[in-house]
Amino acid sequence: MARVRKRMIRVDGVDYQWVVRHVDAGHVAVMVRHIATRRGTQLEVQVAFDDPWLNYGPIITAPPDRVAEVFALAPVTPQLVAELIQAALAAGWQVDGGGGPLRFTLSRGHDRLEPVSGRLSN
Repeated sequence: MARVRKRMIRVDGVDYQWVVRHVDAGHVAVMVRHIATRRGTQLEVQVAFDDPWLNYGPIITAPPDRVAEVFALAPVTPQLVAELIQAALAAGWQVDGGGGPLRFTLSRGHDRLEPVSGRLSN
């Protein structure tokens, strides 16, 4: 099993820890936790990502002008994670709250977070 790489990010002067995990061939999950309150509410966001290795055949056979509209190939970057944190805070994420994780799905256009109940699919 691959080792999970925990990364740090500072957003608006606050430190967070984040990891990316594989969900399925078309999605990854970004998990974010506030560093100072390690037991606080974790943020989980499902992001569309079509793994190029798993989708190699369909990607290379797709019309070149349609690849970007059919496949989500942009990786999760620190900039995206910072935007997810800011959007989740604006949507009411309480980093020091109790209970289970707060779950969202990032829209395919990366323009909004949509609340999800239950677990992110795996």
